[in-house]
Amino acid sequence: MKIFRNAFEAGQWAPRSVAAIGKFDGIHLGHQEVIRRALAKAAALKTRCLVVTFDPAPEQFLRLYSYKPILSPARRIAILRKMGVDAMVLLPFTNELACLSPESFTNMVLVTQLKVSDVYVGEDFCFGRNRAGDVETLEELAPKMGFKVHPVSLIRVDGEKISASRIRRLIEEGRERQAEKLLGRKLEEHA
Repeated sequence: MKIFRNAFEAGQWAPRSVAAIGKFDGIHLGHQEVIRRALAKAAALKTRCLVVTFDPAPEQFLRLYSYKPILSPARRIAILRKMGVDAMVLLPFTNELACLSPESFTNMVLVTQLKVSDVYVGEDFCFGRNRAGDVETLEELAPKMGFKVHPVSLIRVDGEKISASRIRRLIEEGRERQAEKLLGRKLEEHA
């Protein structure tokens, strides 16, 4: 698996790729479903599958709260490699990126730099300055910009959606077995 810290270089290496986009903190069962679907589409199109994420995480960069990643960078890479992802694109989360409108992010990053054919996101995906864009925004922009969007429904366990914040809360409360259920693997696999 290749690792890129530059969307343009990733797009040169894999034009017309399929991308799964998100924070993927923890790579929990919901994240795994988004990535699996992107992998299946890439295989069907005989192209490469990219996982596009941010470094640092937006919450960490913006200091919105005391952010603690669930997975170390090395474990996140190992899990994605094991899943069969072709490349991980770590977009540097900077003031410049944070200030992009949803339209500018889509045009500049997804179309011009990455050159994606298909994008997979969770149905609660938000992007752009102040999280102004959502799945509906992406679905409106995609046909005009020449790619397809595939929202993936959230996975619920015990009536509540799986989320990284829910997993963090369970770990903090010492409810490791419940956290592992949402992650789909043992916590000791996170070291």
